[in-house]
Amino acid sequence: MHPIRFEASTTDGVHLFHYLPGDDLAVTRHWPGLWQEWPEKGTPYTEWAVNNNNMEEVAVYVGLVWQLTAGLDRYAIPTYYCDDAERFLEQKPMLVSWEYEVDAEAPTVTTRDKGFVPGCTAKPLRAEPEKAGRAGLFRLSTPRDLISALHAVIFDASSEITVFAIAPGPERLRRLVSALSGPTPPTLGDVVEEEGVFVDLTIGSDFGYYDSITVASHADLRHRVDDLVADSARRISAYELRLDDLATVPDFLRAMPELAGVVLDVP
Repeated sequence: MHPIRFEASTTDGVHLFHYLPGDDLAVTRHWPGLWQEWPEKGTPYTEWAVNNNNMEEVAVYVGLVWQLTAGLDRYAIPTYYCDDAERFLEQKPMLVSWEYEVDAEAPTVTTRDKGFVPGCTAKPLRAEPEKAGRAGLFRLSTPRDLISALHAVIFDASSEITVFAIAPGPERLRRLVSALSGPTPPTLGDVVEEEGVFVDLTIGSDFGYYDSITVASHADLRHRVDDLVADSARRISAYELRLDDLATVPDFLRAMPELAGVVLDVP
């Protein structure tokens, strides 16, 4: 196991936490079954977006994202593949003008985060004009929805999902959509407001692309981040110790909620 360390900073009154593991991914012992034949349904990939390239660390990321945003309504932009996200999530997105961009090839925090940029959606053969230059904002009700969003994007060289966790209610959602749809790019402070939490999850799949998690909030989340990191370390250590007991895919799937700290269908 490699320790999960978030680098803390403050910019314009917004507390930022960056996790950039590079090659030192958190889980270092992997289930051998990831390289073996799987059944058609109920696989590490269908259930947790885990495969033999993006491995158990993905489940750890899902758990961190979900727990960091606990108690709030969650909305997400799966970047670029809006139509695929619509299909996997089985919901129509709210179209917005701006999305957050992280350069997965950049090696440092300062060079990775590009801030809000114009939305961009992969164009199908019969492109819908209203989606041109727009990003799709989707509601996430359970961790399984976050997995579905990952299914839409994770096959590329790198993939990115930005989660906006906000106070419940239609008025707060309206303000989020408005901030993401204005004539100029919003700031992190604009989208999180006083109560919100912003989390960007970027996953590198090809050589030279790297994972990262960016967290932003007006509140200082240092204690929450530290507690979740310590809990994740305990979970990863326990998982790596019991790997030899996981004989089948169902065994592996039963171990994932313990590793992630979340249950897929529990909000």
